[in-house]
Amino acid sequence: MNSIKSPAPASITPGTVRYLASQAAAKGWDAEADVLVVGSGAAALAGAVMATAEGVSVILIEARDELGGTTARSGGGTWVPNNRFMRARGQEDPRDSALRYMARYSFPQLYDPADARLGLSENAYDLLCAFFDNASPSVERLEELGAVCFRGDFAYDYWEDASDNVVTYGRTVFPMRPDDREVQGKTYAAVGFTPAWREVNHTERSVQIGSGGVLMTGQMADWLRQNGCHFLMEHRAQRLVINDRNEIVGLEATRSDGSIVAIRAHKAVHFGSGGFAFNSEMRLNFLRGPAYGGCAVPTNRGDFVYMATGAGAKLGNMQNGWNTSVIMDDAFTEPQPLHPVLILGGDSMIVVNKSGRRVGNEKRNYADRLEVQHDYDPATREWPNLALFIIYDQRTVDLCGGFFPFHSNNDRPHYIISGDTIEELSANIDRRLMGYASKIGGFALEPRFAENLQDEISRFNRFARNGVDEDFGRGSNAYDLQWHQRALGAELVASNPSPNKTMHPFPDAGPYFAVTLLKGHADTNGGPVINAKGQVLDAGGRPIMGLYGAGNCIASPSGRAYWGGGTTLGLALTFGSIAGRYAAAEPSKALS
Repeated sequence: MNSIKSPAPASITPGTVRYLASQAAAKGWDAEADVLVVGSGAAALAGAVMATAEGVSVILIEARDELGGTTARSGGGTWVPNNRFMRARGQEDPRDSALRYMARYSFPQLYDPADARLGLSENAYDLLCAFFDNASPSVERLEELGAVCFRGDFAYDYWEDASDNVVTYGRTVFPMRPDDREVQGKTYAAVGFTPAWREVNHTERSVQIGSGGVLMTGQMADWLRQNGCHFLMEHRAQRLVINDRNEIVGLEATRSDGSIVAIRAHKAVHFGSGGFAFNSEMRLNFLRGPAYGGCAVPTNRGDFVYMATGAGAKLGNMQNGWNTSVIMDDAFTEPQPLHPVLILGGDSMIVVNKSGRRVGNEKRNYADRLEVQHDYDPATREWPNLALFIIYDQRTVDLCGGFFPFHSNNDRPHYIISGDTIEELSANIDRRLMGYASKIGGFALEPRFAENLQDEISRFNRFARNGVDEDFGRGSNAYDLQWHQRALGAELVASNPSPNKTMHPFPDAGPYFAVTLLKGHADTNGGPVINAKGQVLDAGGRPIMGLYGAGNCIASPSGRAYWGGGTTLGLALTFGSIAGRYAAAEPSKALS
């Protein structure tokens, strides 16, 4: 590998995506390796590990000064069908059943159980097959190499009652420590790695996110350091280097000081970078409805979309993202990334829209729960569910106060709205919305919000006493109760005398509280389309030689669906691993 030179500062326009190899060669290469990996989350690190394990040289570049990407901000859950923990306890995960579940969830408008490819295109079906066939072997290979350790879990899938799904739980695994080392010990501080902890200190129970993701990315980064991978931090990929046969032979990156680094990739370039969650123009042009930030790292600006399309790549799934709620007040007052609102704890709690009506099962997973915010009303010409409101009472504060986003009796963060009566609460919600009117298109409550909310609470109370949510089936699914119990703990759940442990009647008198939610993203998941080898495809469906992708920067094989906890990382690890293996096996490419 060449030593890294320090070229004079220069400027390059982001999105300038096609750069001929002959031009780059004339200037000289600043570094070179067999495989160049872009990004440092699960998709990138898995690709780098697999390529390194094949005996080729690898350079990894990261735009930030910390490794881990958005993965390091996650809980680390990884959706792995037919994983070794399932097999060890005798739990079968038939391939046919899993494929039907994934296809039906991802592409309901195409799903045909009688069709050989379940109604999907050839490539879409091949991607699902590749995922099932490679997910568990990839994770097991990472463990065998000593690059990361996992533990099993009994988490239910997000659609555990789907009729075509034989398996209902157990596909999610979590990273674990290989020994008793602390997460922030010196090993994980290597090569510029800083654990992405964030503490929400305004709550009584401090919430930490990123612990599992730190374990995953920290272990892989450590393994790569020990096995010769070279890391270039604060290097943002800018444009691909392409030879006369339209093969990718390297890329240019800009450093934090504005200087340009040209990196030669003899075999391939693998992108495992993030989506476009922090590119406001792309969010506006591609996503379904408004989105207000999220929990991805701020360098996720869609750079790969520009570079890959410059090389002729086909795009897919650009309208979708990994949905999660964010708090309205934080979205406009706090620095990004934001803390996501994932699990809604509490039993005397509902979520309503601007008319004061419930819009769904509050205990369902965060991704599906947000689908109602994509609704558009042509009569009023607005997004009626642009903002949603968690409504809860003092019981919820007493039981789970401090479990984000609920406040505790000792501390009330700035985003909490309160009122001694439903009328007062409603007036205060409307007043809060007025304060952000210029940022949310003048969105406001309907005049009958308070009246409708009182009716909705009365209806919910009847459901709670009877034990059956007649409107949305809250608590009727195993997933609902499992994550309700994981949020509160078995003792607090058992303290609810109602027959449905996820529901408890509201009292006749206040105080009442509210939190305003907007739609956000863990990240987007649209971009260049890949094939089952992880190769990026051109507009005609042919591989662009030397270019691979995985993770949130590509068109997700799961389409719009979040199959179960850790789907994002399951796909990232699997297709990152596939891409790393195939990239390492590529022949070296000439510059002309």
